Parts: sequence; C-alpha cells; structure tokens
Amino acid sequence: MKNRGTSKGTLLLIGLCTAAILLAGFRNVGAGTQGSMMGAASIAADQQYSFAESAAQASSSQAVASSAGQAALPASAQVPSQESAPRETASAAGPSESLALLTTLGSDAALPGSPLRLVFKWQGEYSGAASAGDAAQSLAAKLGLGTASRADEEGHMTSRAAATLAGAHVSLFWSELEEGRSYVIVTLETADLLKSPELPAAAVRAGRELAQAGIAAEWNASLQGTAKDQGEPQAALFSIEQSISVRLHGMNVAESYEDESTYSRSYSVPSLERTVSSGSHRLALQVAVHKNGNNNTNRMTLGFPLITIEY
Repeated sequence: MKNRGTSKGTLLLIGLCTAAILLAGFRNVGAGTQGSMMGAASIAADQQYSFAESAAQASSSQAVASSAGQAALPASAQVPSQESAPRETASAAGPSESLALLTTLGSDAALPGSPLRLVFKWQGEYSGAASAGDAAQSLAAKLGLGTASRADEEGHMTSRAAATLAGAHVSLFWSELEEGRSYVIVTLETADLLKSPELPAAAVRAGRELAQAGIAAEWNASLQGTAKDQGEPQAALFSIEQSISVRLHGMNVAESYEDESTYSRSYSVPSLERTVSSGSHRLALQVAVHKNGNNNTNRMTLGFPLITIEY
C-alpha cells in the first residue's frame, strides 16, 4: 500500500512538471509569432517600392536598408540545404562581375525566352567646389546625354538629362539640397538585358565618370522576368531559391514580406561583397515574386543588394 501511494505521488509530480513545460512552450511560441508579425509589418512599410528621384525620397530609400524588418526568420524558413548537389560557388564585388552573375541567376530562374528587364542605378551625394548647375551639365555631357534641363521641383533645383546609349535608356537626375549638397542618380535601363550586351561596360564607365566628378556613388541592380513556376507566389519564390542557391553558397534568409499577391525574401550571402545594413543583418540579395492580376502570371524580381524598383 505504501509503494502504491508513492507511485501515485510520482505520477502526479511528473504530470505537473509536464504541464508547466507545455505552458512555457506556448508562451514562447506566442512571443515568437508576435515578433514575426511585427517584423513583417515593418518590411511591408519599407520595402515595396523603388528609390525615388527627390531629396526626401532618396533619404527614405536609404532608410530601407537600415530600418526594414529586423527579426531573422526561424530555421524552418531558411533556404533548404542542397548539400547533396554539387555547388558552383559564385562571388561578385564590382558592377561588371555582379551583372554577369545577376544575368546568370535570372536566366536560371526565368521562363526560357522571357525578356530580362534590367534597371541599374548609381546614386550618391555631391558637395564639390563647382556649382551644382555647372557640375550637372558637365556630368551630363561626359555621360553622352547632351544638355541637362533645369527646373524647380518641389522646392529643389533639379537637372535632368537622358539618351539611348549602348542599347539602354540612360538618365541623369540631379537634385540640389541645402548647404551646397546635391543628390545624384544615374540610371541605365533595358527591356531585355540579353539584347544589350554593352550595358555592363556602360555601367562601369558611368561609375567612373561619377567618381571623377567627385560623387561618392553606390550601385544597385534589379532584374525582372517571368518566373518558371506559375503557381502561388510563395511556391514560385521557393522554386527560385532552389535554383539560385546552387550558385550562392551560404545564402541565408534574413527578412521576409508578403501580401495577397506578392512574396519577397532578403538574404545574406557571404560570397557577395556588395551589401547594405538592415538591423543586425548585412543584406546582399532580395528576391520577390508578384502575381500579375491582369494576365495571372508570376513576375520575378532579383535585386543586388536590394530591389529598388516596383516589384
């Protein structure tokens, strides 16, 4: 009888301990879910649209890199391991190598024969000795864009110039800020990168002209095409991850955004040197899939280091 009482007491103690562990687990799961929702809300507010062409929008765009959702996704959301498959590890630093890699990744992930739209941007500040107007005119001429037009746009004197060069539309946007500073964006865009083989070299030359003009510019590139997978956006994005992770060793999900028709994830990639800060992460790549409501097709967008156009 005494032994039976002891056994019942032991079972009761085990039951109470189990209940306590389960309750603690539910509290932790709830806290993690709340954190993920807050991170998604932050990314939804910061990551949907392109860097705009004005002083205020330029500042807002730079904030995307530093204030987008900061909670890392759980391990279950990371890029699936492909250790059994041979890896061709790719690395890239400068715009020329990066555009070659981006083209390869886009071709791997896009529907065969799909045009690959590329938008490449240089952007940075100018605070040189020459007047902003003269410096803008000089840069426009050196880029082969002719004479820049000047106008007051929302309280800022702005210079613009554009031309078709190297099979791409090339444009200069120069916005004069306060205290002798200016914000400058040079954009090279083509509807089909595979039909514009001279664009990478033109992008490098544009960066050289900006540096010589005293503009400390950083570059970013966004590539769009029709995704191979035409299912739900999330499934299509996971399919793209499987395709490109073979070339990007160590690719790791850092941030995520989704809505009814769009799914996007941003990654750290050790082999890619061009990165931006976002919370505790160094982001090198963003991938997004958007379901086009007009023709019900999936549009994919890849961005180094982030997407800076509407996706």
